[in-house]
Amino acid sequence: MEKIRMEQSLMKKISWNLAVVVLVLASVVRADNSTLDETKTRVALPLLEPPVIDGFIDLDGGESWIWAGGVAGYQNGGAGNWRVQYDDTLADFYKGGENNEGGMEDPRNQADLEYDIYVGYDAENLYVAVRVKDDGVGDDDAAADSEDEMTWQDDSVEVFVDGDNSNFPMRNVNDPAVIGAGGQYVIAANNAFRDQEAGNPGYGEDAAWFALTRENEAGDGYDAEFRISMDEIGNPQPGDIIGFTVAVNDDDDGGEAERQIIWVGRTHNEITYGNLVLGGRSYTAPKTASAPTIDGQVNDDEYAGAEAVVVNRFTGIYNIPSGDDNWEEGDHEFTYQMVHDQDAIYVGVKVIDDEIFHDTANANSENQQTWQDDSVEIFFDPDDSNDTGRGGKNYEGQYVMTANGARRDNEANNPTFGQDEDWFAVARETSDGYFVEFKVRKSALLNPEDGTMMGFNIAINDDDGNNRKAQLNWSGRPHSEFTYGHLTLAGEPEPPTPPSLSLKRNDDGSLTVEFEGTLQVSTNISGPWTNVSLPSPIIVNPSNPQDPLFSLIPDARQMLYARSVR
Repeated sequence: MEKIRMEQSLMKKISWNLAVVVLVLASVVRADNSTLDETKTRVALPLLEPPVIDGFIDLDGGESWIWAGGVAGYQNGGAGNWRVQYDDTLADFYKGGENNEGGMEDPRNQADLEYDIYVGYDAENLYVAVRVKDDGVGDDDAAADSEDEMTWQDDSVEVFVDGDNSNFPMRNVNDPAVIGAGGQYVIAANNAFRDQEAGNPGYGEDAAWFALTRENEAGDGYDAEFRISMDEIGNPQPGDIIGFTVAVNDDDDGGEAERQIIWVGRTHNEITYGNLVLGGRSYTAPKTASAPTIDGQVNDDEYAGAEAVVVNRFTGIYNIPSGDDNWEEGDHEFTYQMVHDQDAIYVGVKVIDDEIFHDTANANSENQQTWQDDSVEIFFDPDDSNDTGRGGKNYEGQYVMTANGARRDNEANNPTFGQDEDWFAVARETSDGYFVEFKVRKSALLNPEDGTMMGFNIAINDDDGNNRKAQLNWSGRPHSEFTYGHLTLAGEPEPPTPPSLSLKRNDDGSLTVEFEGTLQVSTNISGPWTNVSLPSPIIVNPSNPQDPLFSLIPDARQMLYARSVR
């Protein structure tokens, strides 16, 4: 009896331990590098060679930063497209970012604090550059070149990485599961650095990570450059999504910092970080034997087999110089599908927009300022040349249609518009927005063959009166081919599997007919065929002239053929 009691006691202990293990496992957050979280999204672009980490973001002297995500727009004499920009017309004073602490001071003006973000990668490292505009640099808390001092109280840049996109919901700067795939990397304006919240992986030119800053050439702030080893953040691959955000601390007059402005989320809280897609997004357009009718009615059966991609405030990429990126649900979003045939590429777009405006470009006009109205823009890089601009071959470039039918193709080198011409599009307003359908002939796009991969992007402009307030892209920045996503034209689809049809003779002489879809019968193998409005299975009795199927045979000597169709 004693032995039994001991065994029972041991079993209770084992059962309890098992319950604890199950409980712990159930609480583990599972990493997912393939799903976009409901936060902001941006793209890191591949760099052909490593930039020099010297604290100077060289965008004019040939360094590879010029190909990084967020730079596009700078090449054409403007600003980059990934900006945290001062705007005194907004309640929080920032377009593309936000004050991370509600109790901290608001900025004084544009010179006080704003910044641009550039992100690239190669097989070994993630590269992050931040160009900070700041009219007063403070460095009184963390000593120059020191490690793990209070960098957050001085002018500094903080990079947060969740390399396995595990989205831990709580702040935990010591959890191995957090710091094992990233954490926080900080460089101050005086090159004090902090990596304690990344598990102290090792700092230096040949170590796990390295960063430097220096005063920028304009003399109105400083540049910060980071190199972070892919090994340090879980080795994400091209196409993967990682958690990412950037925060900048601003110390104007010594003492504590006046503000921290962050791109998105909250520091050390992975679940709030933005999505960073390595290499951009991809779409495969199936080939169709039945081309959609270009009438502004985007019917799912016309785009059968085509993935419906939803682009909204979480999954899309905003071009910040064109407007803010902080909008309420339902303000604007779009869903698109694409197919192609031997002749053309077809794009169907369903736009949700709470206010439709077309007060700039006249209805059915050509090459007016369509970007200032509610409109859809599609972009092709058919030779996949990845130019910094829009390219100039044939009719590659931008095709635009507004909600009121105004069109623009000047940035596609002015192809001919019409139902049977180089391109055609029709818009139609709906109860919650508008639809647009495009047809672009392959002859206008360098005659791509099945299997071709080309650059592609799609964007909408949202105008709530006067001028646009936002531009939302699928993957890229308009007129910058190297930022576009990837479009593949699939070959002939596999022949559809015919529905099954079987015949079994029963012991009593009757027949059981089992089928998928709809059963059709005919007295001639070539038809015509008649639908049988009976569900599967059907019992047929050949010796019973009253059997429902035999009523379809006018002459009893005739053969009855059967088939099933979908």
